Amino acid sequence: MSTNRASTSAMVWAVPEQVEMLAGVLSTAGIEVIGAGCPVAAQSGAVAQGFGCGVQDDLRHMLSSENPDLVLLASPGGFGHADLEGDLGDLQLAHSREVAVATMEPIPGEATVISGTSWTDAIHTGAFGEFVRVVPMVRRGRLIDELMATLETFGVIRSMSVSLCAPKAYGSLGARVFEAMDLVRTLVGVPEIIDASYQGGASASVNGLHQLPGQSLRGLHGIMAAHLRMTDGRGVLVQVSDQVGRSGLMMTLLGDEGDIRVRDGGFVRLDALGEEIDSYSTEMEPGVDPSSVRLTEQLIQLCSGVGPVRSPVDHASVLAMGHTALLSARTGQGETPETIRRLLMEV
Repeated sequence: MSTNRASTSAMVWAVPEQVEMLAGVLSTAGIEVIGAGCPVAAQSGAVAQGFGCGVQDDLRHMLSSENPDLVLLASPGGFGHADLEGDLGDLQLAHSREVAVATMEPIPGEATVISGTSWTDAIHTGAFGEFVRVVPMVRRGRLIDELMATLETFGVIRSMSVSLCAPKAYGSLGARVFEAMDLVRTLVGVPEIIDASYQGGASASVNGLHQLPGQSLRGLHGIMAAHLRMTDGRGVLVQVSDQVGRSGLMMTLLGDEGDIRVRDGGFVRLDALGEEIDSYSTEMEPGVDPSSVRLTEQLIQLCSGVGPVRSPVDHASVLAMGHTALLSARTGQGETPETIRRLLMEV
């Protein structure tokens, strides 16, 4: 994927394992890295060296005082958790200086900790979506735009399956859970019940015992599967993972008069007799990860302010859905997102 954009400046907060991928994405996007650091202070020098730029060892200073065009939180660390009010204030300061902020992890990582804080009001009013943009998000691409267009004549989605996977460099399992739940909420709404299961990565097992997820989407790794039941009985199957070598999207939407089969490269819509009635395809560049394509496009759009107008992320609902999946995986039974959403929005 090539661009002809003039150089845009960025500061990056990442871990060493992300540097090679991010350097390629940012170079393709025409974005010059002028400073970089790492949540693990001792690794900030290595991260900056990987980008060929100066070291930034203070994320709070980066957001509150520096003036790049973009701050990319590829690995936020404790940001959005340890000092909630201070972190939100830094995002507001960046926004006031017209510094775009993007994150590759859900912020906040733990929904219930923001109850009664200023984050609640920012999320409730929609202002939070102006302070920080979650990337990459499959919903914010041309593929889903085209899918939404064909859905206008498809009728009700009776059942849907979603498989969404990406290597760890593009974010944790929690990031994929957030991305998948945003897509589900957009296409079919917020479910009544979520019943989820979780398997940690291979290195996470202890003496062969099944490990349960924690209470935060941040730092979560492994595989999650979930069944989401809507109030009218419709169902959605979700499968997400960060234990893969290449990103992959697979979806099947079932309706009364046919189905739609979606992959990274496009979709085909079939009627009840199996005849193709609509399709969309896009050229996939060999050797280029689909998540890199999405990340490049979305960073260009964020920095330029030019791109299709899409509905913002419903952070309250998507966070509630993600954390309900975590809760269900811990309790071993179905849980309701509305319970967590109410807690999330308490002021």
